[in-house]
Amino acid sequence: MVLVGVLIAGGLGGCASDGGSSEGASESSPPPSPTPEATASPAPKHVVVAPERPAALADDGPAGAKAAAVYFLQLDAHMQATGETTEWEAMSHSTCDYCKDRLEQAREIQAGEYVWAGGEIDVDIRHIYTQDAATGIWPLDAMLTQSAATVTADGDVISEISRASALRRLEVARENGRWVFVEAGNIPR
Repeated sequence: MVLVGVLIAGGLGGCASDGGSSEGASESSPPPSPTPEATASPAPKHVVVAPERPAALADDGPAGAKAAAVYFLQLDAHMQATGETTEWEAMSHSTCDYCKDRLEQAREIQAGEYVWAGGEIDVDIRHIYTQDAATGIWPLDAMLTQSAATVTADGDVISEISRASALRRLEVARENGRWVFVEAGNIPR
């Protein structure tokens, strides 16, 4: 079972599981059991507003590429918290392992009735390269900063992620008249 994914660790998308943890994630012990007279109340759901779909997604050029990369990555915290995967799936390229890993985690969080809170991603595009003529891919370099996040079950913290930042290479492309996220990873040296 996947407990929490870390955007920054492992080149985007390292995950912590029951048996171990990912860089930046830590397992915590559940708090002591309540006394018999205490009554547990359900933890409130963390409200996450979906990012607004930018008008620049209609642009076929560099402005559209930038908007697509930022918007897609900002969908992640909303998807993890709500289980709403429609927009994520529509923008995920069929070969994108990062996209598949994050989607699988969101489904596991919802199936396990866990609560994801935080983990919002700030995307600072540092450089947009020329579109690759052969593949149609627009490479972009970006500083990604993921806020701290927690995963809870019945109010108990299951896993925590510290705030982290990393410089990453993002790839987006136009496919059938829409933007798709192709991959994210380390910047080649």
